[in-house]
Amino acid sequence: MRAVAVLLVGLVVGCGDNDAIDPSCETGSGELPAEGMFVDPNEIALAPDCVVGGLADLPGRWFVSVPTTFFSFEYPQYEGTCKAGFNRTGSRGVDHDLDDDDVTRYVWNDGTRYVERVYQRYGFGGQLYEYVKVTALCMMPDDTLSVGYIRYDSDRGETRQLGKATRFAQKDEIGSGLEYVGELGPKVGAKAIYGLNLIVEDNIAYVVGTTGLDTIDVSDPAHPVQLGHLGGYLNDVRIVHGNGKIVAFGASEAGDDRVWVIDVTDPAVPVLATVIDQYAHSVQVRANGPVTELYLANYSPGVPRFDVTDPLNPLPLGVAALPGQTLSGVHDLTVYGNHLYVNNTDAGFVAVDTTNSFAQPTEVGRKISNYSHASWAGQINGQEIVLHGDEGLAGADGAAFMRVLDGNPASPTYMMDIGRYASRREVGIHNIEVHGTRAYISYYHDGIRIVDLADPTNPVEVAHYNTWDFETGFGAGFEGAVGVRKVGDYVYVADLERGLIILREL
Repeated sequence: MRAVAVLLVGLVVGCGDNDAIDPSCETGSGELPAEGMFVDPNEIALAPDCVVGGLADLPGRWFVSVPTTFFSFEYPQYEGTCKAGFNRTGSRGVDHDLDDDDVTRYVWNDGTRYVERVYQRYGFGGQLYEYVKVTALCMMPDDTLSVGYIRYDSDRGETRQLGKATRFAQKDEIGSGLEYVGELGPKVGAKAIYGLNLIVEDNIAYVVGTTGLDTIDVSDPAHPVQLGHLGGYLNDVRIVHGNGKIVAFGASEAGDDRVWVIDVTDPAVPVLATVIDQYAHSVQVRANGPVTELYLANYSPGVPRFDVTDPLNPLPLGVAALPGQTLSGVHDLTVYGNHLYVNNTDAGFVAVDTTNSFAQPTEVGRKISNYSHASWAGQINGQEIVLHGDEGLAGADGAAFMRVLDGNPASPTYMMDIGRYASRREVGIHNIEVHGTRAYISYYHDGIRIVDLADPTNPVEVAHYNTWDFETGFGAGFEGAVGVRKVGDYVYVADLERGLIILREL
């Protein structure tokens, strides 16, 4: 079963009282549980040269990563002083009562080592499951942090990791070339909006996220208005018009694991009409002559395809079996002509030609990457171009960049890099779309980045807007801008903390 995700919290602790004499933390405090797993504050091995009393320099924002692991990174901020104690920004405080919510949170420090421990228990299927996450850190002589983790859950057992943290701050001013217009979320009455992706058409924004689908009137971009809501957990969405209906196809997560077919013909009353009984993390739609096709990216070794010309009655059209598979399978894809450009997670970015057979396509290119996540394919100034973005930050170059690839299958450099853009190596890319010569990138903690590709060999950032709050953001690995759409002069953002944000391109 899937492990229950638990947000790690920072907790208020005490340090020494001699700040006026010695800025270093000489003593510490904090309470540890009397029993249970991993209660010894020295159990996690850190680097051997921790600065004694170095927690005095802890306050601030950090980028923490385990360099060898795709998704072991976060952006915590610590605040406080030795005298007053420290806490992680956004924490909910100490919780030593296990019986009220089946969660405890403890913290301890001795001025040199800081330790946080979260324990959760939960029942499922008549069994008791346990989750423990312990984090320890200390300051290093070079103004970095040594960070160690122990993670345990009843499904996977125990893992240990040793990472490093460097200081992290907002890259630049809040916006340039984009101006704020309006937003909606995260709370609309009792309905929360935490955006993961969106489609905008005919002055309606269809925003999906951790609480379901929201239909939003954006005819006045400065004052968006919620029209309807359908509860659930939807990771991705596409809109299809057909047979007199407007239908949203939503990739459902969090235990449902089916594609939702939602009638949004009346946007004020979205109705779950039926489901495609297959899991999908991402969905893609394209018009193929008179037929409208739906493609699923579902972490399997293939790509299922459906005829959704009559969108309330999806018809299966077979599965494209991909060569060179790993267990991770397909995360996302782009369909362009007779080619599928498949984000095949840790198997790389794979191009296959379906001209002769959709069921058994021919591999025509493969780009090895750390964790292939997002893509786009099309023409820019008449030149065939493919764009690729990684999400995991492991590897020597961090993988936090957009590759510009030759997209002409007849070229000897097909699927080879001709350019590259990165905001910075500490932040990964989520989605990419292109209008004209410009790529619009949702860049998590670095907000929205617009990159001009008039010369694909020399991508140039021309605008940005930072949607994530560096002062108050909790600092999980995936926060900030995750979905982006451009319609006319406006750029619409699905943001995990803020819901729907509307910007104007200047």
